[in-house]
Amino acid sequence: MKSQSSTEFMIFIGIGIIILMIYFGIANTYLNLSYRQKDIISGQDIAKQIKNEINLAARVEDNYERTFQVPSIAGGKQFSVHIESREITVKINDLDYTELLEIDVNEIDISPEDIIMISKASNQVTLLKV
Repeated sequence: MKSQSSTEFMIFIGIGIIILMIYFGIANTYLNLSYRQKDIISGQDIAKQIKNEINLAARVEDNYERTFQVPSIAGGKQFSVHIESREITVKINDLDYTELLEIDVNEIDISPEDIIMISKASNQVTLLKV
């Protein structure tokens, strides 16, 4: 009788440990998913911020000039921005986030904390690092 009780106890402990391991595996998956979602939102936010600045310049009259600073980090991670033709691409941890622009602009690579001057002359929007 004693050995049957101890055997049943060990089976219940084993089942409990297996259930606990499954729970931790699922929790880890969802935690990683939420961190990845945070990176996605950060990349999209930076792309939209720059897109809004450029689209604003595209809509106003000639002789428009504005300076803005690119954020230093996105969600605690380093990033890079590449602008070419009508696309803005933000890269964070080998993931790319792209937004489309209303107007063609010059090609430029932007790093965190860069100060960018947007100008419009002769219906052409130009981006320059300051």
